[in-house]
Amino acid sequence: METFIYGGTKIWIHLSLLYTFCIKQCFVPAHFMDINIIPVIKNKGGDKTDINNYRAIAVSNADTKILEKLILTKVNCYIY
Repeated sequence: METFIYGGTKIWIHLSLLYTFCIKQCFVPAHFMDINIIPVIKNKGGDKTDINNYRAIAVSNADTKILEKLILTKVNCYIY
């Protein structure tokens, strides 16, 4: 994530080109779909062996999150 924060305008230009290509060609690179699902305990004082005491958190790549945020801002204008 630090690369995207401190990379400057050149990284944003390259990302813009990549995302534009993805949208125009209806193609998403395979690594955009890679996520890690991490179980998190809901109630730390509860029974840790109970499956209902956990919830799943999906952690994805930083470039995927940026693309999701861009799409969300465009879709929100049609929802509200």
